[in-house]
Amino acid sequence: MSMTENTDAPERRENLSNDDIVSRILGFTLFCMGLSRAPADQVARGRGWLDDLGQPTDDGKALIEALMSRDSAYGVYKLVY
Repeated sequence: MSMTENTDAPERRENLSNDDIVSRILGFTLFCMGLSRAPADQVARGRGWLDDLGQPTDDGKALIEALMSRDSAYGVYKLVY
């Protein structure tokens, strides 16, 4: 990958499978939980990032898209954490 290649291209984000998105949501949830002992999937459902079946909601998908964007990732961490 060259230094000038844009890794935030929309087509790259759209290639994530639901499993990839769920994995990233759970990873971000664990990061935000700190010392909490609650299950990460339960916390992610409580925040509306995963539905009752453990699939990403529109908000969960938007969260991951924002985290993948260099322009908004810092703001997401500050807002949620």
